[in-house]
Amino acid sequence: MIDVLIMGGTWNPGGDPVTEAFAQRLDPELFNYQYVPYPATYGGLDLPYTYSVEQGRQALVNAIHAAPNPVLLAGYSQGAGIAGDVAATIRREPFSGLEVVGVALIADPLRPPGWGSVGINGYGIAGQRPISNMPAWWAVADRDPITALPEGSALRSLADFTGYWGMSSVESCARWGQSIIDTAAQQRYQRWWSPGNWRETADVIGQANAYLFEGRHTGAYIAEGHCERLAEQVNRYAEVQASQRSN
Repeated sequence: MIDVLIMGGTWNPGGDPVTEAFAQRLDPELFNYQYVPYPATYGGLDLPYTYSVEQGRQALVNAIHAAPNPVLLAGYSQGAGIAGDVAATIRREPFSGLEVVGVALIADPLRPPGWGSVGINGYGIAGQRPISNMPAWWAVADRDPITALPEGSALRSLADFTGYWGMSSVESCARWGQSIIDTAAQQRYQRWWSPGNWRETADVIGQANAYLFEGRHTGAYIAEGHCERLAEQVNRYAEVQASQRSN
């Protein structure tokens, strides 16, 4: 049996229709799944995104330690970013002793280009984070700006400069302002602008609409079967591994 530890998306750490569409298609003879609690917030009057991600990473590592079986990591949106980050470092200290068999990511904000679906361009809104140390699967919906954003989109600056966005106190506002100054001074922002990217830059309203109104980050994953196919990939992998162990 494999324990699937799922990190839910922003504002839905306990699951939502997208994560359930994936989880419900996992073979119950091969997998147990559970959601890992964490803040899953994005600033404003709530905890800033960066702190939510930090707490999510620690919660996931703790859950891996506590799991009685080998573990598969999974996540959606913010949760995919967390699960992918942990997966990318799991073979290195201090995590080298943890038994993680793979990672399945839905709408990963750090999806590297070319992974997930043939013919879908772009990569994660927050940049690129390859995972080469274990089996990794991505689900990506075309025109989802969180995971398939064109290189030249101005929306990349949202990810770069809102990690510490917070308005719950004077201190949180000051911390956000300082983070913007630090990001700019240390040149830790994505360089999305160039003359060759003018079409992508000009379509920023269309990219925002795809997220806000067209359901490219939410309903598309269910309606177009992306979650189901992701679960099928994971099921096939587990079936092959189980067959090899029995021979």
